Amino acid sequence: MSGRSAVLVVLAGIVACGSVAHGAAPPSPQVLYTVTSMVMQKPGEAPRACYATPLPYPPIGCGGPDLNGIDLRSIPGVTSYQNGVLATPVLRLVGTWDGRALRLTGAPTPAAMSEVTQAAQCAQKPGATSSPDTPAPMQKVIDDEALLKSHGVMLLEFYMCNENTLFLLVAVADPTTVAFLTKRYGSVQVSGWLQPAG
Repeated sequence: MSGRSAVLVVLAGIVACGSVAHGAAPPSPQVLYTVTSMVMQKPGEAPRACYATPLPYPPIGCGGPDLNGIDLRSIPGVTSYQNGVLATPVLRLVGTWDGRALRLTGAPTPAAMSEVTQAAQCAQKPGATSSPDTPAPMQKVIDDEALLKSHGVMLLEFYMCNENTLFLLVAVADPTTVAFLTKRYGSVQVSGWLQPAG
């Protein structure tokens, strides 16, 4: 497993196990964001837009932003697994981001698998290899888990874009989030998974 894949797996576990802290400062809640993905819900937890899905069958949930304003049992084609996990077909979701969850402003609409939102990635140099050691900027991000949550930053993926630039994929890359991450980590490339609607 590459270093980048390992980070994604670890992040999927972190995101799947807990959402952003309740003290998060909300960025511009009036802005509408959209994402197209499957939605999963573990028993006793909020539904999540799936950025990363672990491989076991039946699925154990997925990593991604919490969703408010959706009842999965009302969605046509929802699958209910024997472990209690619910999973929808691919949906287009639109809502406002409050630093913790996407609050839907309308009913989800069915979408094709080909329409699933693809996160922008860093263009790594050809032939770049991953080191077995965690680079210092990445270790700082790992150590900052609680700090990031307290600032309403939901981190979905991170890795070294090159030896000098840290790539950070966040739920929402609004100006406040980008400014905070740039000030905290220096040379960064920040991308958002949820896209401004319209």
